[in-house]
Amino acid sequence: MPLNEIAWTNIESHSCTTYATKEYVAELNASRWNPHRMEICKATPAFVHGWPHWPSRCEDRSGTVIGHFAINHDEPDCVTYWSGYKDMGCSARGSKKRRIEQRLENLPFLADYKEFCATTPARFLDRKFSGAESCVNNIWGVYGQWFIDDHSC
Repeated sequence: MPLNEIAWTNIESHSCTTYATKEYVAELNASRWNPHRMEICKATPAFVHGWPHWPSRCEDRSGTVIGHFAINHDEPDCVTYWSGYKDMGCSARGSKKRRIEQRLENLPFLADYKEFCATTPARFLDRKFSGAESCVNNIWGVYGQWFIDDHSC
């Protein structure tokens, strides 16, 4: 790489932020005296897992430009999933709603369980869901809840 070419350096993976997504940060090798360094940040892709990614945000840390990247592929440590489908019966008498619960698995340590609960896809009863409607965290784990229309309830 030529010395005058702008590129990302010191690319580091950080924590999982949502389903199948990990944050990466990197430093832009632009001069601190370049008045357009923030625009350059937004327009310069970093290559992670062989693919170009543009920063989701840029910040200036005392003249050093830091890019934040949300990488949502090839991050198996961030892929949560549901197990233990349970039909919990009618949510309340006359509610016309049936409550379904499933346990959230592979939740990364110290991750925001509510974020993962809301963004981990599910499929049951021949339907697809982008995430749980609500989430419960107790001593047995994190459980997603869905309230399905059921006129018999």
